[in-house]
Amino acid sequence: MPVRRHRDALTLAALGLALAACSTIADEPPPECEDDQDCGESLICSFAQGSICVPEVQPPLASLGFDIREGEFRIELRGCDPEVSLEPGGNELRVRSRNRLAREFEFSISTIRDVLLCADCEAGSTCDPIALTCKQPTDGELDLGQNSRFGLQSLASPTKTYTIPTEPPLPEGELPPPVNMVWPQYDSEEASAHWATQLDVTTVEGGDNRGTMRRVIADDSEGSFDLVNTLRCQRGLYGADGAVRVYKGDVVPGANLEFVYAEPIAAPTTTIGSAPLACSDQLACPLGWACSTAGTCALDLTGVSAGTTTSFDDPLDGGGFPPAWIYTYCESLSSPNEDPIELELFVRVAPLPETGLPQVVYDIDQPFPDPPSPDSSRLVALTGVLCLPPWQPPHTIGFSVVGEPVELATSELGSYRCCSTDCLPTQADDVVPTPPPNVESCTSFETARFSTLWFLDDAQTWGLDGCTQPALNSEGANGRYLREVDKLEQCSETDCTVDLTHGEQAEAGRAYTVSIIQPVGSVFRSLQAQVEVDAETLDFGSPFELEPRVLLRGQIVCAETTDGSETNCNFANGVVAVERLRVSTDEVDPLGPFFFQGRSDAQGQFVLPVEPGVYVITGYPAIGQPGGPAPLQILDLRSESAMITMIDGVPNATLDQPIELDEGVLVRALLKDFDVNTGVAPLDLGSWASDPAFEGFDLNAAQTCYNASARGCVIRRLRPTDASISLLLSKRFQFTARTGGSDQCGP
Repeated sequence: MPVRRHRDALTLAALGLALAACSTIADEPPPECEDDQDCGESLICSFAQGSICVPEVQPPLASLGFDIREGEFRIELRGCDPEVSLEPGGNELRVRSRNRLAREFEFSISTIRDVLLCADCEAGSTCDPIALTCKQPTDGELDLGQNSRFGLQSLASPTKTYTIPTEPPLPEGELPPPVNMVWPQYDSEEASAHWATQLDVTTVEGGDNRGTMRRVIADDSEGSFDLVNTLRCQRGLYGADGAVRVYKGDVVPGANLEFVYAEPIAAPTTTIGSAPLACSDQLACPLGWACSTAGTCALDLTGVSAGTTTSFDDPLDGGGFPPAWIYTYCESLSSPNEDPIELELFVRVAPLPETGLPQVVYDIDQPFPDPPSPDSSRLVALTGVLCLPPWQPPHTIGFSVVGEPVELATSELGSYRCCSTDCLPTQADDVVPTPPPNVESCTSFETARFSTLWFLDDAQTWGLDGCTQPALNSEGANGRYLREVDKLEQCSETDCTVDLTHGEQAEAGRAYTVSIIQPVGSVFRSLQAQVEVDAETLDFGSPFELEPRVLLRGQIVCAETTDGSETNCNFANGVVAVERLRVSTDEVDPLGPFFFQGRSDAQGQFVLPVEPGVYVITGYPAIGQPGGPAPLQILDLRSESAMITMIDGVPNATLDQPIELDEGVLVRALLKDFDVNTGVAPLDLGSWASDPAFEGFDLNAAQTCYNASARGCVIRRLRPTDASISLLLSKRFQFTARTGGSDQCGP
């Protein structure tokens, strides 16, 4: 198989994206192979690099992570976990057999309720004549969830349903078959391997019994469990007439209300399995657990949704809302004579956008008295009134954006002045390059967000008028009104509209923050501006003017080895990736996007428009091509950086050294007993650790790179795509890791 080589780097000072051929030296390519027997001594066959022979080297165990997904089952392993080992006398990794990595659960759901007499129990239920309770199986839905060890998308099971057959009904005394669920288990002592596994159980029997009860599963738990829903702990929190209304005004129909637990709820009954971990304070409990009053770790529900409802659509219904069913974890309440349970809850009230009313958050202490008798109502009225400021309905305002095309490249075909990198010609050998487009101006964007904040001016008067005091949201305000416009769905070719409110009738105008988000590939920065909206505003006058991004230019080449020979790699159609780093915890989050990726041409040259900032950068060969990922480096592309050169009003930054694709280390692993359809996403968890430039930048930490979901850095993936690697028929997989990183585990 011919392998394209390149020794002499092209001049990187050139601004144009070189489209002409460059000087190359045709070395002998590495031999092709179908298996290891086709390769020489100390060589092995790399299917990951196009079936060529590469050196056999021990993998960098300390830097490797594996996100393994087999259907519903997912497990995350480090190269140094006890679940991963090296084959005796070799360098292939062996992952512990699936049946030792997975816990099997069987869950049944039942409801227990108090009765006055056993005669009050329904058919098919079991009565406890001493406790005077009835227990019967209950339809329900089950979901398992856990935070990712590696700062990826959280682990989550598909929703499973426990169903009581009705056609035909089960024979007397026979229970429905349990729900089978599978979940990972770890021997690793790393704290993240033991973060809370949360089980959500939502019963669906009847209309007044749908609050979700949650449980946390101990590490060594597996087997069969009966999940008991205590009916008296299900409370319906409803709003009486006028519960959701405008301050001194009308009721608010159709508003969504979400109740969120605002404090840890660590009842010992929330734990499934063996005796939970003892604790003296919160620090002794893993993430997702809280220290209970009993001195043991149990489920921490802080920030978890407790229930939702919607205010009545018809204003004639009085502005109340039907019950939001909330599980109160009242199992420890032994008699109705004790003080009522009091839960601290956040309430998020989100009115319909067409009302022009902001979304407001409230912090309430809600008492839940215990029902005095088994047949008493479990409905509880919301304490207080949720008032919203008396803002006017929105009206339609027109707007537009405009920017000057930017020169990205030149060739014999002309100058490529474009709105995005999509205009650049393909570099495929069998495709005729497309000529430059004729573009006079650019009007594109991805999303435009218009946001205004509400601050309560007179909290004392607000309270005296019977309104619940609002809490502070994440922006430090009491409320926010937000409208989003999608360019593709809601705009014409050049013009857009948005519906905005000017606030209270007496306001002279209301300030909005406008955030115009540009997609990856656009030559323009995402834009933020301030505008004023009053009752007479029909448009914002002049268009929002777009500024150019930094044009990052450079080249991907093959690194030279220590003896001066060239690394086996192919840089043509290679991938360059950059991700924005957070350089200060005090800085306000900028607009995205934060991860950019682009392709090189046949000579390895690339141009990539990025937002100004500090980035981590790397390169990859195309999927299935020889070579490994380039080392990770930090790149300063802030406006004041010495790398930035202004050319015709456009900031350009040219790499002073090319991105060098190393030969890499071929990693091979066997997944014993896994299904052949299993996929694996490999991660680099530490090849950068010995580089002094990364001091203070842990790419595994949630706050190191900017992103919308508080996860680890995307650039840790070892392939230029988020698609997983499929297993070979032998249950093995292969990929190429960086040469950086230790091959030894331990201190």
